Amino acid sequence: MKTYLLISTLAASLLASGVAYAAGTTNAEKCTALTTQWNEVALTHKTNAKFPAAQKEADAGIKMCHASDSPTGIQSLDKALNMLGVKPSA
Repeated sequence: MKTYLLISTLAASLLASGVAYAAGTTNAEKCTALTTQWNEVALTHKTNAKFPAAQKEADAGIKMCHASDSPTGIQSLDKALNMLGVKPSA
C-alpha cells in the first residue's frame, strides 16, 4: 500500500510540475525550443518526401520568431514539424 501511495504521489508531482512549466513558458521560449527541435529533426529527416515543403515552413517560422512575431512563428514551426510526423515539443 505504501508503494502505491508513493508512486501515485510521484506521478501527481511530475504531472503538476509539467503543467506549471508549460504555463510559465513564454512565446519567445517556445520559439527557441521549437527552432532547436527543428534543427535536430532536419538532420535526420532530409530524405522525407515532405522535407522541402517543411523546410520552407520552418524557415518562415524561424524568420517570424526573429522578427518578434512569435505566435505566427510558433504556428509555422509546429506545422513544419507535423509535416514530418514529429510532435512539437513546446
